[in-house]
Amino acid sequence: MAAVRRTLEIEAIVDRIRMKMKPWGITLAHLARQLGVSRQYAWQIVHERTPLSVERALAIEQTVNRIIEEQSHMQTFGDRLRAARISAGLTLKQTAAMIGYTWVGVQRWEKNLCVPKPGVVWHLCTLYRVGEEWFTGCFPLHEPDVLSRPTREARETPPGFLSPVVTSVPRGQVPYDPRSTS
Repeated sequence: MAAVRRTLEIEAIVDRIRMKMKPWGITLAHLARQLGVSRQYAWQIVHERTPLSVERALAIEQTVNRIIEEQSHMQTFGDRLRAARISAGLTLKQTAAMIGYTWVGVQRWEKNLCVPKPGVVWHLCTLYRVGEEWFTGCFPLHEPDVLSRPTREARETPPGFLSPVVTSVPRGQVPYDPRSTS
C-alpha cells in the first residue's frame, strides 16, 4: 500500500514537471543540461520510463522551477522564439507553412543566425499567441548592427527605385505595426 502511494506521489510530481515545461517552452535538451544528464534520460524521466525516488523527482521539479524563475532557457531572441513555438505546440514545419517561409528559415531565426523582419515578428506573435512584450527583452533594437544592415532585397533594388522593405530601424523606434490605426 505504501509503495502504491509512493508511486502515485512520484507520478503526480512528474506530471507537474511536464505541465510546467510546456507553457514555458522548456526543452528536454535544456532540462538535461541543467540536470547534467543525457537527453535520453531526461526524456525517460518526463515520460515516466525510469524509476525515480520521491527525493529525485522533487529535486528535478526544483530545477524546473529554477529554470522558470531565471528564464535561463530564453537568453536570446532565438531562444524566446523557440520557447514560444514549443509552448504553442507547433513544429518548425507547421510554423513555416503558416507564415509562408521554409522550416530552415524559422530554424535559422531560432539559432540566432539571422533576424526575421519586423512584420514577420508580428505574425509570429499572433501565431504563438504571445504579446510583443514577450520579445521586448531580447528583440535586437538595441543592436543597430543587426537591423541596420540592408536586406538582400534592398541591396538589389536599383538606385532611384523605392524598396518595399524596411532597410533599418532607427534606435529606439518601433517597427511598423500593421495593426495600428493611425
